[in-house]
Amino acid sequence: MPEIKAFKGMRYNPERIDNPADVICQPYDQISNKMQREYKSKSPFNFVRLVLTKHAEGHDRQREYRDAKKYVDQWIKDKIFVQDKTPAIYPYWQEFKINNKEYVRKGFISLIQLEELGTGNILPHEKTLSKPKADRLNLLRITHKDFEPIFLLYTDQKMTVNKLVDKCCSDEPMIAVKDDKNVMHKLWCIEDPDTISKIASHLQNSVFVIADGHHRYETAFTYSRECKTTNTDHPANYKMVTLVNIDDPGLVILPTHRLITNVNDFNLIPFLESTERFFEIKKTTAKTLLDDLSACKAHAFGFFSAQTAYILILKSLDPMKKLLGDRSDTYRNLDVAILHTLLIEEVLGINPDTIEDHVRYERGFPLTMKRVASGEFQFAFIMNPTRPEQVRDIALKKERMPQKSTDFFPKLVSGLVFYDLAG
Repeated sequence: MPEIKAFKGMRYNPERIDNPADVICQPYDQISNKMQREYKSKSPFNFVRLVLTKHAEGHDRQREYRDAKKYVDQWIKDKIFVQDKTPAIYPYWQEFKINNKEYVRKGFISLIQLEELGTGNILPHEKTLSKPKADRLNLLRITHKDFEPIFLLYTDQKMTVNKLVDKCCSDEPMIAVKDDKNVMHKLWCIEDPDTISKIASHLQNSVFVIADGHHRYETAFTYSRECKTTNTDHPANYKMVTLVNIDDPGLVILPTHRLITNVNDFNLIPFLESTERFFEIKKTTAKTLLDDLSACKAHAFGFFSAQTAYILILKSLDPMKKLLGDRSDTYRNLDVAILHTLLIEEVLGINPDTIEDHVRYERGFPLTMKRVASGEFQFAFIMNPTRPEQVRDIALKKERMPQKSTDFFPKLVSGLVFYDLAG
């Protein structure tokens, strides 16, 4: 069973860094080149210099890896970073608003013992790509630092762990900082061995599902195998993670909409006629589309073009059983699987092997509408969000969702604490 473990976190020295907002950044896979420039302009010690960006093309990546090592080593030497003296776990709360509703997502940062993904109690829910894994592995090999936690979900309906952690968060946090997405991040420190032991003991038989960070987990596992150590306590055998209860009321997943392009000779009337084989079609408007879609319990999609808008409601799951007979009912019930199988592949005739030529992904609804209205894309499919329990159930079935099936919001900010594998 994967072991939950405390660690001596490396953190920015408050005596050297006056404003934490100047040095934190979004996780690497959210950082564009423009964002990187903005972060660097805030402070010479911004964490982006260590995590880099998701974009390797056009960058001298080997130099960037070496620079990251140079920066982190120098900042440790100059006491920009200091290491906690006692092993700890770090309660981590995120306070945010969506549509004027306030949320608090409560988790904690710790280490977890690595195991081969999907073979034991740590499960994936999405597919991964080779290039991001190679990029993160190169950075890890050169720096020997675990800069960013991944996001893991566990199940604890009685909220036992949350209650244990909450007792330690009555004092003011040691870090409280608002990021560039207007999310407040708060970090505490639990050093009490008894509390840590109780938390670890309660989670010792748990199943953990990766919500965000599949590439970084697989990278950490590969690195641990490269180290070829027989010592189970070797630092490389552990990965820094943020653990969140799947029943936490602050756990939010946003939808990722599909923008469609390069569909030759597209005509609305034949499209609707083909769609009627699988879906009930209801006319709507751009203004009411999102509300109308939200009112549908499941298996419904919005269709939006510059000329018109519809709600598409699945008539029956029978076509999914026929077309995806080798998949579980859990997978066949996913909106994202239904969308790709019936609308993108069957109705539009887009082959999965060429999907990147026709489909782009956009999280924000207003921006999705804008990109279609401007003529940049022919039309869009608007989605309801995947539910947290679906992520868990797919993982337990040892299946993986299509890419861009989930968008856990907000992201885990980088720069609050990190793990030094070099000791």
